[in-house]
Amino acid sequence: MTEQPFPVYQSFFLVGIKGVAMTSLAQILVDLGKTVSGCDVVDEFVTQPQLDALNITCLPGFEHHIPKNVDCVVYTAAHKGAKNPLVQQATKLGIPTYSQAEALGHIYNTKKGIAVCGVGGKSTTSAMLTWILSKLDLHPSYSVGVGEIVNLTRTGVWEQDSEYFVAEADEYVTNPEEVAHGAQPTPRFSYLKPFCTICTNLEYDHPDVYKNFAETKKAYANFFNQIKPGGVLILNEKDVAEVTTYSASEVRTFGAVGNCDYLYDYDEKGSKNGVTRATLLANNTRYKITLQVPGRYNVENAVAALAACDSLGIDLEKSVEALSSFASTKRRFERIETNLDLMVFDDYAHHPSEIEAVIRATRNWFPHKEIFVAFQPHTYSRTKALLGDFAAALSLAPNLILLDIFASARESVDESISSRLLADEITATGFTGTIPVLPDYQSLANKIKELPHGSVVLTLGAGDIYKALERV
Repeated sequence: MTEQPFPVYQSFFLVGIKGVAMTSLAQILVDLGKTVSGCDVVDEFVTQPQLDALNITCLPGFEHHIPKNVDCVVYTAAHKGAKNPLVQQATKLGIPTYSQAEALGHIYNTKKGIAVCGVGGKSTTSAMLTWILSKLDLHPSYSVGVGEIVNLTRTGVWEQDSEYFVAEADEYVTNPEEVAHGAQPTPRFSYLKPFCTICTNLEYDHPDVYKNFAETKKAYANFFNQIKPGGVLILNEKDVAEVTTYSASEVRTFGAVGNCDYLYDYDEKGSKNGVTRATLLANNTRYKITLQVPGRYNVENAVAALAACDSLGIDLEKSVEALSSFASTKRRFERIETNLDLMVFDDYAHHPSEIEAVIRATRNWFPHKEIFVAFQPHTYSRTKALLGDFAAALSLAPNLILLDIFASARESVDESISSRLLADEITATGFTGTIPVLPDYQSLANKIKELPHGSVVLTLGAGDIYKALERV
């Protein structure tokens, strides 16, 4: 019988409960028999159906009193972290407080953990792993930071007798406010002690808390050293040279070139009209992969998930078969039904490499359709630091629309960067089309209604751009 986590607390209050990671944690705590309530901004999030299904009370804002009988408070980095007034109120009252990452670690570390880290692909790869293990009746515990995993009822589950716990492992920090004032960053994944770690890919991101790519790689190297004895690290072949210090007893690689343990061949010509095809070479055996999600990047996510299954002794052929029925997650190339004569998809992509991958995949799946890409930049700091990379990625769009920058709750307005400046940078790459810059998702909804019948529409971004599709 697995040790029960958090045995001393019964009533949890989650500050910022609507975030995808916090909602996932809330579901797990309910499975553990805990009482869960929380608070957040009044805006509706993609997690609302999950919270409603569990009848979890969510108070508006952060200025009220912590409810009576609460004996543990969990907070998110999104709303000032440990500096949030409710968290500070809890501290004054002597109520224990944990960051979401720390709380998840206490639960996760009681099982054989599978952690998925990397810039891009974490959520999808975690969801793919969860899907495979569920289809093979292995009943995993899991925490996936999305609004929904299609055809699964939950995004967070605790199974008392399960062997595995699948979780996203995020390199962002627990308390960004403290880092802004000179404190050393504490990555969210530093609280996890996995048996198997997948790194989908290494890129520079979160310039608000990491000064450069070297700092990012150092954080990852430290995380790799937390793999439990006898465990395995699964690395993208292209990143092997980037991180040279890790103590995993075994390292396996995946990729499209090189001497990989899991070598894939993406069938670009055969991948279209809703089916993606590839071949996987592993253990001197070839496997045919078919997916219901598009693009080379999703083939790579799938291969990473399959590599983890194989490394854990799970039958690879059965895993490949199970993955063929995976239908994605909310906000990951999610098909949106509307009353318009348009094919509409929504995706969370917000880093240049992710944007490039999903635009290429869309063009490949729909080679004879007119495609319109609408992008909402997420955070001033990321847009400013990666401006040239964003411009290069977005210039691949056949037709492009921009929304104003969506400011994270953790940063202030920076008037030195804007979506208009991004549009100018895209034009400088040689992009010849006009680039409308719209103020909000309602303006985008109006614009979408004017697009030519039969077109493909792709909305991208980690902000609230998806809300435009609720109004068309």
